Amino acid sequence: MVCTGNFFLYISIVKKFKDILAEVVSRVLDPVWEIPVAIVLAVTFAMQEGLRWRFMGLLLFIDGVVPMIFFLTMLLNKQIKDWDIQKRAQRIPLYLFTLVCHLGGIWLAHELGKSELVSILLVYYATAIVFGVITTFWKISLHAGVNAVLITTINMFYGWHYYWLYGLLYLVMWARVYQKHHTWAQVVVGAGMGTLMIIIGLRLAGLGYAGWSE
Repeated sequence: MVCTGNFFLYISIVKKFKDILAEVVSRVLDPVWEIPVAIVLAVTFAMQEGLRWRFMGLLLFIDGVVPMIFFLTMLLNKQIKDWDIQKRAQRIPLYLFTLVCHLGGIWLAHELGKSELVSILLVYYATAIVFGVITTFWKISLHAGVNAVLITTINMFYGWHYYWLYGLLYLVMWARVYQKHHTWAQVVVGAGMGTLMIIIGLRLAGLGYAGWSE
């Protein structure tokens, strides 16, 4: 009886640990924070074009802060069920609004003559459109997609020295499936789509590294 009790206690502790880990991973590696990080990464890479910090702030406001305000407004007005937007149909208005905001950021970069930044943002925009279209009929994982985009962008810009970050991508995929927000098919397709879109897009734009650096 003692052994059986200890076994069930062990199982309970492990489950609690997994619950906490999955929640922490989902919140820390959340698209809400990572989309602005991806934009900062793009601006940092384009700093050689003489970009000013105030422009970065303005771009972050358009591409990050405004969509966040829209998201929080929808959440407070109960137009979306929860932070993770588990109902697929509720994601579409937020995606459309965010796409409009991103288009504004691209226009701003173009008007200021920031050609490399325009190219990077267009790759992001094309990726967002693909995810948006898929979302209209299937619940592809945005968590997996955005993490894949961010990690692949980092490696494309910095010579694939940070390939180990894909370990975090797997952790995100596990967390989303464990919490029953997605199936394995949805996270795998999200991760694969995000990775391929960035590699192909940046290569077509003549930016980044295609493979391992020396």
